Amino acid sequence: MEKALDRIKMQLAQMDKENKWAEVDRDEVIDLLIFEEIKAASYQYAYEKVGKMVEFLIKEGEALK
Repeated sequence: MEKALDRIKMQLAQMDKENKWAEVDRDEVIDLLIFEEIKAASYQYAYEKVGKMVEFLIKEGEALK
């Protein structure tokens, strides 16, 4: 879960560095990154772990917004 959050933060930092926010909405980008992490996790982990990851990423994603 922490690795997924770190990947999201790295991608946001890259967008900050490249100053891409004029082209996209930050909240939408965060939502899409969370969705992609959850989708990837659904192929790797059992249902219970994915559920915990969803809760964690939604909570942490809201904090990033």
